[in-house]
Amino acid sequence: MRVCNRFTEDKKKNGPVSDPANPLCQCGKKKSRHEPPYHQNNDSSEPWSAETHTLKSPTRSYGEIQFVGAAGWGQEKLRKFVRVDYETKPETLMELIQKQWKLGQPKLLISVTGGAKNFKLNSNLKNVFRKGLIKAALSTDAWIISGGSNSGVMKYVGEAVRDYAIAEGGSATTRRIVAIGIATWGILDQQEALTMDKGSKLLSRPASYRMDQQEQTGPVRLDPNHTHFILVDDGTTGKFGKEIKLRSDLEKQISEQKVTPENDERLNIPTVCVVVEGGPNTIQTVKEAVENGTPCLIINGSGRAANILAYAFDNCRTSDNKPGKYFSRDVRGKIEKRLRKAFKDRASDLLNMIEECIKEPSLINVYKLDAGRGVSTDIDGAILDALLRAQKGNCIDQLQLAMVWKRVDVAKTKIFTDDNNLMMAKLNNSVRYAIEHDLPNFLELFIENGVSMKDYLTEKELTILYRGITKTSRLSCMLEENKKKDIKPTSLLSCMLKEKNEKKDGGYNVTLWMIGQIIQQLTMDTYEPLYLSDEERFNQEYPLTSVSEKKVHRESDNSDHCGCSSQLFAILDHNIQKSEKWKKIMPQFHPIRELFLYAILLNRQEMARMLWERIDEPIAAALTASKMLKAMAGKEFDQDQKKSMMKHAENFEELAIGVLKECYDPGEDRTNIYNMMRRELPNWGQATCLTMAVQAQNRKFIAQSAVQNLLTKMWMGKISNENNYWKLWLYMFCPLMVAFNDSLMEDKHRERCQRNAVTANKPDDSGGIGDGHEMEMVEVDSEGAPHPTMADCKQGNGDLDNRDSGQRLSVLRRLVLFYNAPIIKFRLNVVSQLAFLFLFSYIILTQFEEKPVRLKERFLIAWVVTLYLEEVRQIDHGRSNYWKDRLLHWFNDFWNMVDLATLLLFGIGAVLRFIPGMIGPARIVLALDLIGFYMRLLQSFYVSERLGPKLIMIARMMVDLLSFVCILAVFLISYDIAS
Repeated sequence: MRVCNRFTEDKKKNGPVSDPANPLCQCGKKKSRHEPPYHQNNDSSEPWSAETHTLKSPTRSYGEIQFVGAAGWGQEKLRKFVRVDYETKPETLMELIQKQWKLGQPKLLISVTGGAKNFKLNSNLKNVFRKGLIKAALSTDAWIISGGSNSGVMKYVGEAVRDYAIAEGGSATTRRIVAIGIATWGILDQQEALTMDKGSKLLSRPASYRMDQQEQTGPVRLDPNHTHFILVDDGTTGKFGKEIKLRSDLEKQISEQKVTPENDERLNIPTVCVVVEGGPNTIQTVKEAVENGTPCLIINGSGRAANILAYAFDNCRTSDNKPGKYFSRDVRGKIEKRLRKAFKDRASDLLNMIEECIKEPSLINVYKLDAGRGVSTDIDGAILDALLRAQKGNCIDQLQLAMVWKRVDVAKTKIFTDDNNLMMAKLNNSVRYAIEHDLPNFLELFIENGVSMKDYLTEKELTILYRGITKTSRLSCMLEENKKKDIKPTSLLSCMLKEKNEKKDGGYNVTLWMIGQIIQQLTMDTYEPLYLSDEERFNQEYPLTSVSEKKVHRESDNSDHCGCSSQLFAILDHNIQKSEKWKKIMPQFHPIRELFLYAILLNRQEMARMLWERIDEPIAAALTASKMLKAMAGKEFDQDQKKSMMKHAENFEELAIGVLKECYDPGEDRTNIYNMMRRELPNWGQATCLTMAVQAQNRKFIAQSAVQNLLTKMWMGKISNENNYWKLWLYMFCPLMVAFNDSLMEDKHRERCQRNAVTANKPDDSGGIGDGHEMEMVEVDSEGAPHPTMADCKQGNGDLDNRDSGQRLSVLRRLVLFYNAPIIKFRLNVVSQLAFLFLFSYIILTQFEEKPVRLKERFLIAWVVTLYLEEVRQIDHGRSNYWKDRLLHWFNDFWNMVDLATLLLFGIGAVLRFIPGMIGPARIVLALDLIGFYMRLLQSFYVSERLGPKLIMIARMMVDLLSFVCILAVFLISYDIAS
């Protein structure tokens, strides 16, 4: 802060009317407002200046302001402010703004300058200005800088910020607009309220700045709707424009900052000066902005200086010999006449400033404020157009600006046009920026305009993208968890790569192999990601270089592979040759699919949706994404992120359902959709759509008619759907009827062929039989698709296919197919359980005595041993590749726990049975065990359409009833004890 320390009388303003005892100083203060030691001046003839006639001291005006009595929402919010010296370095102010006020960094700086006094705009024009300014600030994450006072154009800026905040619910918490007011300290009202007492280090409370007092004619008030204030002090009072130099320097300092913190980013923060109305200082501000290379947008129709500047620019001429433009004699005279009328004595100086401005025509833009043009021509478009023009035809820089502002509409209309011949091969850095900063609209625009993702997205580039993820993302946390778990590499090559990386930087970087492990953890361990198919290929570490390098060079020399010996690669080659014997279709590197997985792992919904629309296998992609997102949500601690992931997963399930409904038509061939649901997909980890839906617990998807019909066909196996419900029970107990009756699909096929042959040989209307040619029967199934051969009816896992082979079956083959059908296996299992319960109950009730063990008891014990073996078989045939995971999955099933309890109780009872004198306890244990076996029978009821839902309802009801039982138990126990 500065204080005048040499009173210098202002003889021009101290006329005969003034008080001789209390004259006015050239600093603008009365003599009485100077401290007594500063009343003396040894050289009163020396002109007053801030450098020689003021004393600089640390500021005592900083902190927060609370506007009392402000209209709208201003009084509820605290505003930060600081009083600074006019010679303060802009670097110091930037440190204050970014570190103390924590405003970060803008992507655009909008400097609004113009009339400091109140002027009137038409209400329609006022709305156009407000909406355009806020739209530009919101769409580009811009800062708005103005004079900060509650008058003139600054008031319009504040009202625009206020209206946006009110529309957002009273406080703009989601997208806060930064509006910084830079004003002269000496012109402000209520300076005492903003200054702390001497000796105190900070304001004891927010400074109360009253807006409900009667406004005085001299001092001006701060606008309550600006968010931050920088108050410039040069020791004067009542003199305007003292902040212009510091404001210009600060704006230049901001414009020299990088838009994003990346080191390879060459684009500085763009700055635009918006001129509304204004006086002589406004023209000076425009001149300084043009000299600094800042584009200016002149709002024609707003009045005074803005109208004169717009007229001058619209009527200037282009010079053939000199750069820039010039005025004709007639236009020059008209401009000078307007300047004299508006600003009188300073007309010639202002005219020279205007002539300097038009020498850079690319930096001057005129926007005609016409209320009849509508919102479609808001000021935001004119602001962005002015900034693009300032780039002087550099399309790459213009594209970078549009991406920084996230304005794909600007890129479509101004950059990707027929006039601009963009080389798509030069857009690789822009594509990377769009991917890293989650700009799906721009990525879609690049693809639509011919950018080859196959050329761009190499394995090296994808690795670099994964290495650039933020440390706070769920994917980064999962990678760190895997590092802490110290997952062991599966080959000697991985060990060497890991050892090399750890020696280099103390920890290994992200590779596609590690991403493959994450994908496998999020899906299931039987899922085979592409990145885990070749360790040598996907466990490479790449340096962070330019994306212009398109090819991934693999070294062939043994010394380049971490010092690996030829013996190691002989082992690797042997393993590759061994794997080729299986002739399995290996997955391919598809750029769209790899980017889709990248977007899913980072939970980028819009980008994932855009990429999903371009994937060849949409159902598999959607189900895989749903499974991964649900697994990520289960590991997420942030509830908001968890809800977002679950909603994202549900959206992909709905997308899969939508595609399934489009593909499935009950009146047409359904074989293709059934095959698609059961086919192993090499590009999606050798998984099937049905398996992925079950793993992700996508109940809505499984409930679709197509899936239910497929499950019914799988449930029936080779048995024809035309068989009666009770007929199957009869066939099940009479194998000879299966051998000589039409119960399988092939039997029904022959009947249909015979009916078709009879129909085809009937005479037609002309008396002939057909067309005279020999009829050829084409073997098709019930849906009209060609029949597979018996060789095709064997799947890779050895299970029989349920398709109609169209061939005649032998008796033995018919029996095998019938009794291998899942429905028959289930019914035999139910019959077996009933027989077991009958035998167990009969022994407990009649023949359980302390005598030599009878044959029936021995048979029962042997039967239970087979049940033990069945549980082991279930664990061994689990979905996982690892025993530990299969065992955990087995323990998570409720009915498996019931089986374990019943089998353990039976074992205890059997042991007690053979101990002399323990027949009573053995009977009790086995009787309790029999209850468990009977309860186990309830699982079979789940298959029933009528009993299954009721069992689920009863189970849920019991959970809710448990809380009431606990409350009732308190009363029962207390009553029993008291009684």
